[in-house]
Amino acid sequence: MIRDRGNIKWNAMMLPEHVKLLREWHEKDDDVEKPELDEWALQELSEQLKIAYTNNSEVEIKVWEDWHVYKVEGKIAELNIQKSALYLEDGRRFLFSSLLNVTILS
Repeated sequence: MIRDRGNIKWNAMMLPEHVKLLREWHEKDDDVEKPELDEWALQELSEQLKIAYTNNSEVEIKVWEDWHVYKVEGKIAELNIQKSALYLEDGRRFLFSSLLNVTILS
């Protein structure tokens, strides 16, 4: 059985600048381009936000920021149309343009 150590065996022959560039390249591999939502998905997102806000429900929000997608849970404290932002009760703020999905938990 062949056991390859990948780049570890070559690190001794690499310049520090090359190692740095390789690490940056590996980090960028995890980057995700922002998914584009169609008209129907935006309408559904808007309806879910309104329902969750009026019922003061706990929500799970899928957010795209800094080339990564992650999930956030909390209750919506404010929907600010002028600033195009959503505020959670714990003080976090998200722009409407960064929201991908909203799921009502309770």
